[in-house]
Amino acid sequence: MKKGKKIKELEEWLNNSKDTEFNDNSDDVIKDYEEVTLDSDFDYITTIDNSLGEFEYKSNGVQDYVLNKLKKKSITDIKTQIDLHGETIKDSISKLNDFFSYAYTHDIKFIKIICGKGKNSIDKIPKIKITAQAFIKTCNIVNAACTAIDRDGGIGVLKVKLKN
Repeated sequence: MKKGKKIKELEEWLNNSKDTEFNDNSDDVIKDYEEVTLDSDFDYITTIDNSLGEFEYKSNGVQDYVLNKLKKKSITDIKTQIDLHGETIKDSISKLNDFFSYAYTHDIKFIKIICGKGKNSIDKIPKIKITAQAFIKTCNIVNAACTAIDRDGGIGVLKVKLKN
């Protein structure tokens, strides 16, 4: 095809089209959050994640620099948070679903989860932390996640980067 030659059908379509058909209505996009269904059986949860210490996770296809930037991000820069101290496993899963849904649908990119280190647990196992980590690994809107540095709460605080 020669440069500058017009295609009759395309020209007719462009002339008959309304300007509103070409508007970028990105405000009209409604984000849909797919709720995570995670069994509250702790033995099952530990098959997904059983890390007691530091935690690092990135979704498939996410580059290493995304996780590295999250690790370097100050906890004080992350304003949206949930505190799961004292919650049961079942209640923490429900609250995490509500929290992630809210953050994702409101275009919040970074969130923090305060889950504690499990020092007051009967068996000294941080069940809520492990549950939160398993939740993160099964949630399809998470790009990356990691524990905070010691002065910001250490292994008792999780920083999460959500997808756009």
